[in-house]
Amino acid sequence: MNLVAVYELRDRLETAVVAGVNLIQEDFRLKRAVEQMEPFAKVSPVFQKIYGMAGKLTMPVCEDRARVLLDTLGLLDAVLCTQGTSQVAGEILEPEMPKVGAGDIYKKLSYGRVAPVLEAFQGTGSGRYAVIRDAHEADLEIFEDYRMKYQMVKALGDSYGELADMVAEWLTHEKEQIIPLLKQGFIFDGKREMARRLQVMEKIAGNRENEFYRLAVRKGSKEVREAALLALRHDSSNLPLLLDSQKSEKGKCKEAAMRSLAYMDGEEAAGFWKEMMVKKPEETAAYLEASDQDWAGDLIADVLEKWIAKAPHKLEAEELPKGKETKEDRARERAKEREERDRYRQRLVGLWNGAVGKHSERILRCYELVYGILPKEVPSVLTRSLIRNFHPSFCQLAKKLYEKFGDEFLEPVFLASILTDSPEETYERFHEFIKPEGLLRKLTGKKQDATGVLYGFAKIVYQEEEGRYGLTLEEMNSPIRERKVCRWLPEGLDLRWYPLLLKYPGRFASGRRNSYSMYRNYYDWMIAKLYRPDVEELQKPYGEFFYEGALRLMPTTEGIQMMKRCKWKKYEGLLEACVKDNNSMPTYLIRTLLSELPMTNEELVKEIDKVIQGRKGKVMNGTNGITILEHFFPKSSCLLPVHISQGSHSSLLAFPFF
Repeated sequence: MNLVAVYELRDRLETAVVAGVNLIQEDFRLKRAVEQMEPFAKVSPVFQKIYGMAGKLTMPVCEDRARVLLDTLGLLDAVLCTQGTSQVAGEILEPEMPKVGAGDIYKKLSYGRVAPVLEAFQGTGSGRYAVIRDAHEADLEIFEDYRMKYQMVKALGDSYGELADMVAEWLTHEKEQIIPLLKQGFIFDGKREMARRLQVMEKIAGNRENEFYRLAVRKGSKEVREAALLALRHDSSNLPLLLDSQKSEKGKCKEAAMRSLAYMDGEEAAGFWKEMMVKKPEETAAYLEASDQDWAGDLIADVLEKWIAKAPHKLEAEELPKGKETKEDRARERAKEREERDRYRQRLVGLWNGAVGKHSERILRCYELVYGILPKEVPSVLTRSLIRNFHPSFCQLAKKLYEKFGDEFLEPVFLASILTDSPEETYERFHEFIKPEGLLRKLTGKKQDATGVLYGFAKIVYQEEEGRYGLTLEEMNSPIRERKVCRWLPEGLDLRWYPLLLKYPGRFASGRRNSYSMYRNYYDWMIAKLYRPDVEELQKPYGEFFYEGALRLMPTTEGIQMMKRCKWKKYEGLLEACVKDNNSMPTYLIRTLLSELPMTNEELVKEIDKVIQGRKGKVMNGTNGITILEHFFPKSSCLLPVHISQGSHSSLLAFPFF
């Protein structure tokens, strides 16, 4: 649309403002500009109104001419603002469209679903963390919309670090369509936000964005360079740059370069690490833990063989001068020898951890040598090797060491069977270890040691989204709720394991954990990670398992959530379990549990009545029935009158209505 006439009218009106309204009737240029607006007035109601107001200005009689002038000019400016454009000399550019990949989705979402999450992303403070986390768990569809992905990328720079780290973890599971959004507005000399973007990018794209990583190494700030140097591990062509960087960089950036060098292969990389092993063997072994190359295994094996040859228990103690040896001298000598052995053992553990995942012939021969000194660490390294870098030689070694040394190697040989044999074969071979009356007890009367098999199950998780089992390297005492799978089980598990695991008599042997939100027992946590919602036959035994555990170990929020997942219907006695043995939970935790319990107000009243009746005649921190009730339900403005029986009497109390 040609708006020359409109701009001319605007100019004449501005001139009239400066000259004064008394001269408007004499301004023939203004009258001509008004006449030029007539064609516009015929096609648009807005221009018709402007034309009418401007024409009124030029009439001999006009009430409050100054006000009409300002109104006309204001409306005209508003219209022109909507038509504003910008341009430069040169070829015409097409407007840039949003970069939406084939995997990005538009979702038709209601405002009520999106608003709380948007408000949390755009707000400040730690309270937003729970809102976003809970929304992600309850309504994942919100985060599948490509518009919400923009908010997620923006959240990588959130001032609340835990929120930024949580969102970064979610973004690592996206596809490569998110990469352009991560690059958009990337500032190489930025701080932690840009480093998080790069970390997410390299986990998604790997070596496909190698040139971007190299550019970040050259131009980036300290935080960005650290992330970029670590990302260079995906491409072996980066070896020269990494060798230069480990010389020029300091601190965390130097460490990132060293960690990436551990993933490199070839003679030049092997030569570099050979020199490092001579200078700093323990530090070098820690870096090489990430490598699975044969030369790395041989380097560590060479150092291990030398260290084992000079073990402290083989060194002859210096003789004290005869006639001068005293009790104090002998005590000091024993303490010195013990300190030397402990220091030697600690350094040997650091070296041995570098053997994880390596399967050269020399390093495999070291397993028996090191086992004589580190009997606990050797099976652990073999287990981690099986999970992280599965190789047939590890399976053969596990079988060999199990036959020679017995149950110390039960866990690795069990996992080797899971990875190589059919589920039925694995069950037939190892299920006797879980049975209360196992084969060993039947034959010899000795107790069957199930520790290795149970430790193996503790590393197995069932991923509902994937519909299959996987192995994880994360420990059970880790606070992380979702276990990262390192290796998928090729054929899964035999379902006959579940009845044995759910009825295992040693369930409570690990005691009780000091956690009210997660599972109160490591065994319960292990069982929860194996739950399969697609197998209907498991719902009832699983619900019974966690219900009985809650009664014995005190309820937890995740335990109750698991019962609900199993469609369990019985929740009687759980409130009483919260205050048994004078070891009651804090009030705020009980209120959290109450929000999870699928019980009506009437059912809750009955449960509270049972608690009060059960505590009659017993001291509970000097409390009576009413105080117990207030312990469960602090004063609330929303109360429901109910009857609580007190022996032969009945009391009318105020009960919080939820």
